[in-house]
Amino acid sequence: MAQPPREAVPRLADLELELATPRLTLRPYRDSDVDDIWPYTSDPAFPKLMSWAAHAEKSETLGFIGSTRQGIADNTDCTWAIVRDGKVVGTVGLHGIRWQFRAWRIDRAELGYWLAPALWGKGLMTEAAHHVLVFAFGELGLHKITVGCLEQNIGSRRVIEKLGFRHIGRHEDDVWRDGAWHAHLRYELTAERWSDVSTTMPLARPISRPRPT
Repeated sequence: MAQPPREAVPRLADLELELATPRLTLRPYRDSDVDDIWPYTSDPAFPKLMSWAAHAEKSETLGFIGSTRQGIADNTDCTWAIVRDGKVVGTVGLHGIRWQFRAWRIDRAELGYWLAPALWGKGLMTEAAHHVLVFAFGELGLHKITVGCLEQNIGSRRVIEKLGFRHIGRHEDDVWRDGAWHAHLRYELTAERWSDVSTTMPLARPISRPRPT
């Protein structure tokens, strides 16, 4: 049975946000990371299947890094730099974290991510996102994580499916980009389902969801 929400909403700024995976370190962004990620954020072709456009100036990338710190301070977003061999090679985050909507507790967030193309196909993004889900359901006590991708983004779909998300729908002509409408696939993962599917994953770690006090 699904557990009720925690009475106390956790503060991201009060938590240990550095996460270690078998091959990666996930940590909050630093301004000094700008040179590592600039080759990806400035590549016009790289984000074509994502929700953001390539950056024309390094100041835009620095602005993105600054926004990740603000999201933590505002308790609405938690974005990690994915570090491999001492260099930042991608991003994974929990976005739009919401605990309350009027009289409803909703306790949810949206998963987002990207990874350097040279590292695709090695299971690194699944590894990073898996540990973020452990944090989301365990440390934060979120109840539901949602995620989406454009229909043609096969690599992202594979990551989502490996993580155990349930497909909930195909949104026809959902977003306009580069002169065409694109279908958007949507998925969700609840804490109860995560408790079931995570135990069968190679990267599984036991999580403890504290009961409300």
